[in-house]
Amino acid sequence: MAEPRDHHYAPQFYLRNFAADSEGLKIHTVGKSGQTAVWTQRSIETIGYERDFYVHMVDGAPVSVETLINQRIETPISTSQTWRKIREEPAALDRSDRAVLYALVRHLKMRTPHALATSLELGAMAASPDSSIPFDEHERRMYAEIAASPGSAKAHQNRLTLDTEWDPRAFASCLIGIFHSTTALRTSTAPVMAVRIPEDPRLSMPAPGMTPYMDVLPLTPHLMISLTMGDFGGAFASQRLDHITARGFNRQRLGQFAKFEPIRHLITGADDLVEDMVWGPYTLQAKTDRKIVFRRQD
Repeated sequence: MAEPRDHHYAPQFYLRNFAADSEGLKIHTVGKSGQTAVWTQRSIETIGYERDFYVHMVDGAPVSVETLINQRIETPISTSQTWRKIREEPAALDRSDRAVLYALVRHLKMRTPHALATSLELGAMAASPDSSIPFDEHERRMYAEIAASPGSAKAHQNRLTLDTEWDPRAFASCLIGIFHSTTALRTSTAPVMAVRIPEDPRLSMPAPGMTPYMDVLPLTPHLMISLTMGDFGGAFASQRLDHITARGFNRQRLGQFAKFEPIRHLITGADDLVEDMVWGPYTLQAKTDRKIVFRRQD
């Protein structure tokens, strides 16, 4: 059978956790086009994909890894006991679920157009002697090799997307957190977001001058996980997320959506949306129960 051509970088099994209907077919999103952003209900099948996104060239021939992603990663995760807990019994998540949760964050972080754009931007910075980031010689050589061949960036991203060969020490020592929220959490078509955190000597900061961060990933409107790399002894934490903190995460998510062009959809209900969009770089243009139209101010 022919390889599928419409490649969902925001996997449909993930998006269905935010569905607005019982069938799991529709979702509420703010979609942006130029200066306009429109909140409405959309089909899950029609968002978070690009034609041939997981195709790269090998010896002049196109190679698609879309089916491999489904077979190696999406299907094992979506049929796991951990995913059942996420959907049906989030309070039951515990240390036994660390591997799947770790895989979710790593995988969903790497497989998007936003990740590809970031990689290209880092490559351009590594090639500049005036870069504000202190790349070491190994990193500069890696990015130079990627830049030397057309299409290498896409091939490199596809390798990282398919990667399941984790560093066992990194996995064994990282901190995974579970956050339960009564306030509905937003996500986007780049669902993993890096959030700045306080300095800590246990953090893994592979390059000098890096900003301390953790990766956060909403799994449902009321459940979020975090992954913090470092010497934390494989800690697993579960806690409640208060309303003010949840609103802070939601506003950071909106800021991410507004700043980065490859992030096309903010996945969110209507609660607090107008207030937060106006707090961000948007003005309200029109509003009904089914559709809200915003315009970017800048």
